[in-house]
Amino acid sequence: KGNMMNKYILIFISIIFTASFLNANSANLKATIIGSGSPMYNPNRAGSSVLITQGNTSILVDMGNGTQANLNKLKFNIRNVSALFFTHHHLDHNEEFVPLFIRSILGRKNFTIAGPPNTNKMVSSTFELYKEDISYRLSKSRRNLQDRQNSFVSKELKGGESFNINNIKVSTQKVPHSIYAIAYRFEYNNQSIVVTGDLTYTKDLSSFARKANYLIIDSGGMTMQNQSRKKRPSNTNKLNKRKQGKSAKNRAHLDLSESSLIAKNAQIKNLVYTHFPSGEINKEKSLNEIRKNYKENVIFAEDLMQLN
Repeated sequence: KGNMMNKYILIFISIIFTASFLNANSANLKATIIGSGSPMYNPNRAGSSVLITQGNTSILVDMGNGTQANLNKLKFNIRNVSALFFTHHHLDHNEEFVPLFIRSILGRKNFTIAGPPNTNKMVSSTFELYKEDISYRLSKSRRNLQDRQNSFVSKELKGGESFNINNIKVSTQKVPHSIYAIAYRFEYNNQSIVVTGDLTYTKDLSSFARKANYLIIDSGGMTMQNQSRKKRPSNTNKLNKRKQGKSAKNRAHLDLSESSLIAKNAQIKNLVYTHFPSGEINKEKSLNEIRKNYKENVIFAEDLMQLN
């Protein structure tokens, strides 16, 4: 009887330990790279998209081409999404918004849509254009448009805002790009993930991303296979030239010296590069350039990669 009792006690302890582990794991703030590609079509990479999750809360940041297909591979039902965020309104970042928005309305959860200027216009015009289609689809589950037209909130961001999506704290920062662009910082229980979208250099991002667990950043300046890197002026000289108004016109992306400097100054634990062009990355040469500034962990994102 004593041995049997000890056996039951051990089983009970094992069950409690497993349940505690699973609960702790589900509470973690996680990022999944849904799409790691660029505007150029790439069969191996979907367009820009990152899924932030914590427990039952899920925030989809950007919705480039192929987002739906990759979400389906993860068996993630967009009808359960908590929020849809835009970093900026370029086609490779918002191309699949319309179907994802409609499918979210067809769900049963309330959700938030947020992004830079023109977000409200995009949401309202889409809803107006497709409201008959939405109404028809809702009728299949004996619902109507009135049941769901108040299910979402749309907000435009200028940068500097802070708000919550359930348990996740969201902070925003305006970043320089060819159009108005927003970077996001997600925080939960001393865990933090920053997603920049596309941008050019700004020292303000280092303060915004300070000591984040992950900085998911534009991969501008990557060396590709069979590509010789042109000799560039030093990082210091380039930044000084920009201060003097001599920077190159129409730049829309970072280079590796700039992104690695931002990560170094922010004391980032893990630097994650995404938004890759077509072709094969020369990781060794790219890493050599990154290591001139940043010595911590560097990750070259792939579609469906999970960051815990």
